[in-house]
This record gives sequence, structure tokens and C-alpha cells, in this order.
Amino acid sequence: MADFNDQFLASAFAEFRGEVEPHVKPAGTAAAHDTVHRRHRVRMITATALAALAVAAPVAAYAAVTGDPHGPPPAVTGDAPSDLPSATSSDPASLEPSVAPAVAGSAAPDGRISKADLSNATLNIPAWPKGFDEICPTGKVKFSGGKAGDRGLAALQGDPVYVDVDHDGALETVILISCSPQGSDYQVVALDRDTTGKIVTLGKVVGSAGNTGKEGSDIMTIWAIKAGDNGQVRVDVGEFRPCCEMAQASQHQWREYGWNGSRFTQTGGPAEFGPNPKVTDLVITADRLIMTKQSDGSWAGTLRVNIHNAAKVATPGKVWFGLSIDAGWQSQPGTDCPLNHDSPQNCTLPGIGAGADRSLTIRLTAPAGSLSTNSSLYAHAVDANGLVYPDRKEFGGVVANVQVVQG
Repeated sequence: MADFNDQFLASAFAEFRGEVEPHVKPAGTAAAHDTVHRRHRVRMITATALAALAVAAPVAAYAAVTGDPHGPPPAVTGDAPSDLPSATSSDPASLEPSVAPAVAGSAAPDGRISKADLSNATLNIPAWPKGFDEICPTGKVKFSGGKAGDRGLAALQGDPVYVDVDHDGALETVILISCSPQGSDYQVVALDRDTTGKIVTLGKVVGSAGNTGKEGSDIMTIWAIKAGDNGQVRVDVGEFRPCCEMAQASQHQWREYGWNGSRFTQTGGPAEFGPNPKVTDLVITADRLIMTKQSDGSWAGTLRVNIHNAAKVATPGKVWFGLSIDAGWQSQPGTDCPLNHDSPQNCTLPGIGAGADRSLTIRLTAPAGSLSTNSSLYAHAVDANGLVYPDRKEFGGVVANVQVVQG
């Protein structure tokens, strides 16, 4: 009986293998899906074959002993559990194996590039603003030690940050680059790697407006970058170009930028610069300067000046006052503003409150001879290092043509 069953089972499985083997395919993306269907087919065939064996083997044995080809009567022991799937179930899902779906394509390249690699890499740099920055290097630019271009005008600033800007599951590299032909301008650039590992430029995140932009309203300075949430890039920007002693007036404003599939656009943060408490609004006026001829032929007179702070905030720092007069003129000791002998002659005064005035009375002498008929006055707010804060007016507190007359 055992030999008969073994031979019968071997024959059934040989027939089963002959039917299944032609359907075997090489592994691959499509093969992963074929495997699921093949396993379902195998289970169906196996279940059917075993069910047939379970019936055929006893029938054959009974017929051999009794000569009855119909086999023994079925033994009924009760109902089968209703929650078990039938081998001949018509629902393929009841027999489907638990397999995670296959993922098409390969993983995105890792776009993280170290600062050391960037410092000596060839990078594709977008165009700089027009003006002084036209001599800054663009296109394929070779960096060496973090600098590039004529006299090392372009330079990497700070450390790169890593953000998945294109949401492909891999991080990209974002860097801040400056160029300083006269003052400085900036670009924030996103980089990635292609499938061969080559560094490629994804795009410019944001850049400064250059010397052709409008001071006080456009982005003129970029200090730093950070990784934001959900693939965004955070950028610390200011509205005054780091030139002409005005960089200290820029406000720090964090803005966010995101990749829309073709370029970067602003996605968060302020859209413009509001009132800046470091921008002054000084108004300077003066009476006529009457110079009286002295007995020795020299001249003497008194200059009365008023400096008004028209801003709604106090001046940042102190107030610098300058007087453009001819060589040989001097201010006398004990006046409100003892002038030094620079050109223009000047002095430094305490700050002025919002809407307040500062009046000066300056005693002046001039050598014998002819007198100039006019003079110029200047007033600026300055920081502790003497750097000038910008004024709202185009020439920031300059008053020309102070009339000089002979008394």
C-alpha cells in the first residue's frame, strides 16, 4: 500500500512540476508581480492535487481489496468550520500570499556634498545681477579653497545645509555664495548629484539685487541659510547692500523658499521690508553765516545750525555733523561742536530723540583775504565705529549753499 501511494504521489507531483516550470521567469520589476500570480496558481494546483490524492488513494486501496471501484462510503463527522477557506474557493484573495508591492525604479541619488568637496569642485553658477557684478564668474566655475574667479571674487559662505527640496526622498545641498567686486552680492544655490555622481545645479533659490536694485526695499544682503520644514530653504536677508558703510542698517528677515518643479519661489516669511528704525530722517537748516572783518584783516562769525529728527524713532547711535569750509577756517574752543581739521571739518554729537531738535552755535574764524560765498552742511547718524546709517532722503541730510556774507 505504501509503495502504491508513493508512486501515485510522485506521479502527481511530476505532472504538477511539468505544468508549472514553463511559467518561471527571470527576476525583475515585472517578475515581482508575476511571482504573486504564480504563487496563487501553485497553491491552487497544489490544493487541487492534494484534494484529488486524498480521495484517489483510499479509493484505489479499497478497490484493490474489495473489487469495488467506487471506494468506501464517506465518513461524516460534522460540519467543517465556516471560517476556513475552501480549496476550491472562487475568491482569489483568500489564497493570495502577503507580499509588499514591488517598487518601480531605483532610489534617487544622494545629493549631500561636503564643504570640503564643494571648496574644490567645479560648480555651475547662475548669472549675477547687472552692474559691478558683471565681472563675477558664472557658468562652469572651478573653486579652489572655497574661492573662484579673478582675484577670488566669488567665495563660499558658511557651511552648506541639506534639504530634500525636490521631495524625491534624497537630500540636496544648498550653499551661499558671495561675490565682492565692490561691496558684496549673494546667491543661494541648490545642488544635487546625477545618477553618475556628478554635481549638478538644481537652481538659484534667491539672490541679492545688486547695485542696480533699490536700497531699502530689495534684497541687498544675505547673511545665512537654514534647512526648513518639508523641503523648504530658510534665508536670512537684508535690504541694504554691504557697501558704502550701510550694511549695519539692514534688518534681519527670514524668508522661506520652495522648489515648484521648475524653479524656486518664496513660500513663507515677509514679502517686503517694513519700516526700519535704523534708517534716519534728519533735516538740517542754518541761518546765513555773517563774517565780520577784524582789525588784523581776518574774519569772524557765528554759525547757527538746527538738526531736526523727523523720524518716529530716535536716531540709532550718535549724530555726525560736518561743515565744508575753506582751508584755514577754524572753530573756536567752547562751542557746541568743536570741529576737527578733517575735510570736511566735523564733530560728533549725542543722539536725537524722535521729533526732537539739536541746535548748534559755532564760532568761526577765517584768514584775511577773500571769503567763499557758500558752504555745505552734513548730518548723519553713525554707529560706535563711525559707520553711517542711511537716511530716507537721497542725499541724507546734506544742506548746500549756506550763504556766507561779509558783515
